[in-house]
Amino acid sequence: MSPSSEQPALPGRRALTCAFLMGGMFSSQAHAITAVTDIDYLGAGIATPSAPHSLYESDDGRLRLNGGLTLYGFGAATDNVNFGSGSSIDGGAPTGTSPDWMEAAGQPALTAEWDIPDGGTWFTGVQGSYALTRGSAYGDAAGATPGHPEHARLDRAYLGWRSGDLWADTLGEDAITLSAGRQKFEFGDGFLVGDGFTDTGKYAGYYIGPSEGFKNSAVASIESHGWHGDLFHLEADQYVSGGPDDETSTNGVNVDYTWGDRAKVGAAYLRVSDSDIAGRDGMDVYNLRAKGKPFAAVPDFSLGGQIVREKNSDEGIDDNGWYIQATYDFSEAPWTPQIAYRHAEFGEDYDTLFYDFAGGWGNWFMGEIVGEYMLFNANLDVDMLRFSVAPRDDLEVGAIGYRFRYHDTEAAGTSHSDFANELNLYADWSITERLSLSGIYAIADPQQGAEERFGGNDDTAQLFELYATYTF
Repeated sequence: MSPSSEQPALPGRRALTCAFLMGGMFSSQAHAITAVTDIDYLGAGIATPSAPHSLYESDDGRLRLNGGLTLYGFGAATDNVNFGSGSSIDGGAPTGTSPDWMEAAGQPALTAEWDIPDGGTWFTGVQGSYALTRGSAYGDAAGATPGHPEHARLDRAYLGWRSGDLWADTLGEDAITLSAGRQKFEFGDGFLVGDGFTDTGKYAGYYIGPSEGFKNSAVASIESHGWHGDLFHLEADQYVSGGPDDETSTNGVNVDYTWGDRAKVGAAYLRVSDSDIAGRDGMDVYNLRAKGKPFAAVPDFSLGGQIVREKNSDEGIDDNGWYIQATYDFSEAPWTPQIAYRHAEFGEDYDTLFYDFAGGWGNWFMGEIVGEYMLFNANLDVDMLRFSVAPRDDLEVGAIGYRFRYHDTEAAGTSHSDFANELNLYADWSITERLSLSGIYAIADPQQGAEERFGGNDDTAQLFELYATYTF
């Protein structure tokens, strides 16, 4: 099925710094791909804004106020974008053949905590988000942010409570967390739920994608003796040109269990209670996932995967999305090389819902050309091979190869399944604790399936990107 107004809006890059700020995944910038197999990767639940500076602390230490500011910068230069067609897939939006553009964003944040004797901890936070896009008149390579837009938004504003020492003897410290408001919520490495806002159109910042908070949410979480569970209500906005934003409301439950440093398994169920997108309205979503180290004698080998099933009888939808990935770390070798292979498949009606860029290059925007600007994990089969090394603690370099094929050629309106082959070369450098810089060069070779979707255009596409963050 070709993209239409019934399909989810084009997603932007969900700020790479999300991984920097949440749990220190990139503290040394080493081996980002382990996000899908490393059981210590970010746990499910809410994510608070980055506010590293203490602004006030009461004499008894019970009241604490912190602040912070994160700045993002991005620039891209292209050649033969969309394989030289001058518009996005199926002529969806004009792009020009070689657009160059830049994006910038800033996010100031304040957080506060108040410890109550024998009563847990209250916490709150606010985060603003401002983004702009400049350069090409059409904005990015998907044509999703034309006209040099800029926009300010209240991205986070929430209130919550943690149980602290209450029930510590039985459940553990801070076993219960309750929160509500505008906030970021994620589980399962962001494969299905992680980003509550699409930064497209007038909202600018397609690639950086700084805003991630659901506009309304309520989350109840428990963490105890290896178990984690969430009950949640989420409401998300999605840009629609010339009209009110599409809204989607979802209720769900998530649970996972961690066996020490060996394995983690999880499951989730979501019910889309109301949505302006017909395919979503009334949809039931089921998720199973597992990751870990299956062989104690081979601790450098990791295996992980997920499957999502989506059903909506009213719209005739019964489809799946899944992946499996094997990763091997050469932990005793110089520069600690890592190699990973992933196979992923997405049915013709699969909906990515609120998927997130979580954990490094290739998760879950697969391919800096095809995954970012052309195909968005629907009616798609992807093979990925990734190799990386860390010559220093603050530097990682790597190469990622992709093969993209249609899952169903009839649904794609093509006679050939092969869409494109792509190669990404990247470097991530943590210059200081506060400043990071990433660079990536990508090249994509169209196959016959892409030529048919782009009106016979078959030029090799190239892209060079620089992405920087600075946290105050």
